Amino acid sequence: MDKNPLPSTASVKEKLKKSCEREEECATNLQLLRQDLLKARTAANDVVLAHQKAVVKLDEELEENAKDLKNVHVHFLSERETILSGFVGSLLHKEKSAQKPPSQPDAPRFVAPLHTPTIICFLRTHLGKPGMLSCGHKILECEDFMLKTNRERMELLFEQHRCFGCFLLLSVAGHVKLADCPHPRFCAICSTTDHHQILCAPRRAYQGVIPE
Repeated sequence: MDKNPLPSTASVKEKLKKSCEREEECATNLQLLRQDLLKARTAANDVVLAHQKAVVKLDEELEENAKDLKNVHVHFLSERETILSGFVGSLLHKEKSAQKPPSQPDAPRFVAPLHTPTIICFLRTHLGKPGMLSCGHKILECEDFMLKTNRERMELLFEQHRCFGCFLLLSVAGHVKLADCPHPRFCAICSTTDHHQILCAPRRAYQGVIPE
């Protein structure tokens, strides 16, 4: 008798069935593993994208902070210039008071920067006085105007619809935009020629005051 009889057809079919089942199980496991790997790659891409957005946001915040620091620097330079201007004006006033006769008017307690407009004073408190249209001074000689803060002067020009360059009323100045104003401007604080020194300050301080 044969010691190694041939397997029956049924046993062969059973083995083939189990082999197919294991193959399907392995294929299913590999497919699940592939899906997990794809999800992990997508999550990694999301993390990288979020990191890139965070870096861009940080760069924007750094740039904004740099602008704030510059504005603060300009603001304090303007304050120091105002303090020094008042101090120098006070010294000049004392010196001139000691030299001139008592009947002469007091010297102004300020120093008008270069290119300050020379039109007649337009302060409302000086208008309509009996026998005169204003205080009679040029605007750069008027103590009430020159001793105001830069913001107060800016607000006054804005309220009266005046040009920020020549200080004339826009209705008679012949121009609307500051860039079209022919009057020279110079600011020793910023070393620029786009605004007057007596109107210098951080632009954020003038939100709602400077016309667009």
